[in-house]
Amino acid sequence: MLDPSRKRTAGPDTTPTPPALQAPPPGSTSEIVPDGADPQRIGDLVMTWVGIVMDTVDAMVADAQAKVDALPEYRTLMLLIGELTVRMVWLETEVQRLKGERR
Repeated sequence: MLDPSRKRTAGPDTTPTPPALQAPPPGSTSEIVPDGADPQRIGDLVMTWVGIVMDTVDAMVADAQAKVDALPEYRTLMLLIGELTVRMVWLETEVQRLKGERR
């Protein structure tokens, strides 16, 4: 068992203190929006920005959907592959027949 008298004591506090509040750097957004700004106006600006971003996203989604819609359906692709296979088999047999006649 551990001896309670050998318990480790806490050392000095090594937690760093947070830095003092500093003035915002020049050109930061805190200078653009004054302290007494109307929260409604700030909210409207944010919603306008989000709306612009969402319009861009909507345009990209519509473009992707148009590209997907341009692709043929799976059934159509399978019919084309089947037709191509039949034609390739016919072509191979025709080539073999022609090679046999040439000899």
